[in-house]
Amino acid sequence: MSVTPGRVARWLGIAAAGVAYSVLAHYSAATSAATTFPSLGVAVSLMPSLAILLGLTWRSSAKPAMLVLCMVVAGVLWGSWGALERNFSWVYFLQHAGTYAMLAAVFGVTLVRGRQPLCTRFAEVVHGSLTPEEARYSRQVTLAWTLFLLAISLVSSALFFLASIEVWSVFANFLSFPLVMLMFVVEYGIRLRKLPHQKKHSIMDGVRAYWKTPAARPGVSPPAR
Repeated sequence: MSVTPGRVARWLGIAAAGVAYSVLAHYSAATSAATTFPSLGVAVSLMPSLAILLGLTWRSSAKPAMLVLCMVVAGVLWGSWGALERNFSWVYFLQHAGTYAMLAAVFGVTLVRGRQPLCTRFAEVVHGSLTPEEARYSRQVTLAWTLFLLAISLVSSALFFLASIEVWSVFANFLSFPLVMLMFVVEYGIRLRKLPHQKKHSIMDGVRAYWKTPAARPGVSPPAR
């Protein structure tokens, strides 16, 4: 993949937006702003979900139905704003722990007998047919990601219920994503040792390639194995 100034600027912008959101989320949830300006906490906690909803609406072929859904969501939020101001920390928690639990399930369900492990699927899209050793390793990587993502969700839950909101917020907003990046680095290092002759690609190369294939599109089944 070629590196262009536009691509670099885009990724720097995404990184800056991510850092800004984490700082704002921590400020709104774990400082005096949580009680003095609860509307900020509600707005920031809902921002990712609403951004996804608006993105889906923009891309949807059924825009009228999606616009109706947006209006319904807006009405519900308007009617429950007071309750959200009193409990917006739960929105943060469910969003964080729930996202990692969902990702763990996405990886884990593919480890069921008769299913193709998700990382094996990514690897096949990038490398083509895999050797038995590569297939075994990709299954182990799928299991590792399942356990890692589940651990993040469980730690988030434990800190939310057993520690202060300040401690939970530091973990959720400032430590979780660096841990994910560290997981990528550790897996890559292990792969260099386990599969030294394999052409080097990251798991994200596989994810990008996978979503460009017909089998990844809704309603298209992968070939029978």
